[in-house]
Amino acid sequence: MPSRNVLAHLGPAPKIAVLRGGGLGDFLATTPALRALRRAVPGARLSVLTTAYLEPLVRRYPSIDRVVLLPADPGVAPGQADARAAAVFFDRMRAERFDLALQWHGGGQHSNPFVRQLGARLTAGFRAPDAARLDYWLPYDTHQHEVLRYLDLVTLLGGEPCGVALDLLLLPSDEAELAELGDVLDLASWRAGALIGVNLGASGATRRWAPEGYAAVVNALLAEYDLAGVVVNAPGEQANAAERFVAALERPEWAMNLASRTSLGALIALISRLRLFLTNDSGPSHIANALGTPTVTVFGSANPLNWGPLSRTWHRVVADWGAPCRYLARDGCDADSYSPCLQAIQVEAVLREARQVLALPEARVDRAAERGTLRPIPA
Repeated sequence: MPSRNVLAHLGPAPKIAVLRGGGLGDFLATTPALRALRRAVPGARLSVLTTAYLEPLVRRYPSIDRVVLLPADPGVAPGQADARAAAVFFDRMRAERFDLALQWHGGGQHSNPFVRQLGARLTAGFRAPDAARLDYWLPYDTHQHEVLRYLDLVTLLGGEPCGVALDLLLLPSDEAELAELGDVLDLASWRAGALIGVNLGASGATRRWAPEGYAAVVNALLAEYDLAGVVVNAPGEQANAAERFVAALERPEWAMNLASRTSLGALIALISRLRLFLTNDSGPSHIANALGTPTVTVFGSANPLNWGPLSRTWHRVVADWGAPCRYLARDGCDADSYSPCLQAIQVEAVLREARQVLALPEARVDRAAERGTLRPIPA
């Protein structure tokens, strides 16, 4: 690959487009690279091309100048493809005359042709063996950690990484949205930082550990430590899991069930205040990582070597490392919550990690001083 500093040759105020869809964790994994990119090209006008689902999260970042919603496109953005809408979108993007378009959306089978249609002067991204070429590209290694993947591309283009920590700041509106849940959430205990959080949701069944397993862990922790209670969260379609969790508690009156009730802002504010967060491998686990909230993350089919926290001081991982599919290019079973890698997770393993985290000094990553400094991108 060419060794010259591509970013330095873009000019003082280049237009850069970044393609990034997927889930909350997918975007949060790119934030260290976004930070390095902004540092390398401070005068750039940075546009992120993303989905309506990710838009509220992306708009939080002052380093991003503009959010552009993607049209439905197979393998890039969900929905029914509309050729006419896609043609209008690409005409509009080509009129922008981007200096650089970055493909940060998988191995490129679908996303590389998409990026090439943007009409940018230069393209860069990742390439699986069957994907189209870009001007600058790195091989798509399915076993590479996602955070390091995007930093490697910035390095290829001439930028320098400035840390691997995920970025996510609180907005004042987050606290207000959480306060609206005061009819269920014991706000006094929340402010005391004495609550355990449990996240039962995940995008696939092979990532959802049994609610009864989490309940067994929480039963032990509430008996052993001076804690105020437990807050449980799950998406609306998985609310039954929250009901099963509460039913399995020895002290169900200590539980606050927020299943299907938390907005993104309320969830971020809640996670920022927890003493410990027990969670499946999912978007909320990455939110906790970015906020500095201590976590124990249970991994099912996804590989912790790709998605686990890079620091294990406050963020612990429990996984069946011997699962036969763990090191395959395509991990996991088909939508099966009884997949072997989940069934192998023992309550004692999760409880052991939780006890170790709770035994650490409470000093941790504290970004409260930064609260209120963030201004979302105008809609």
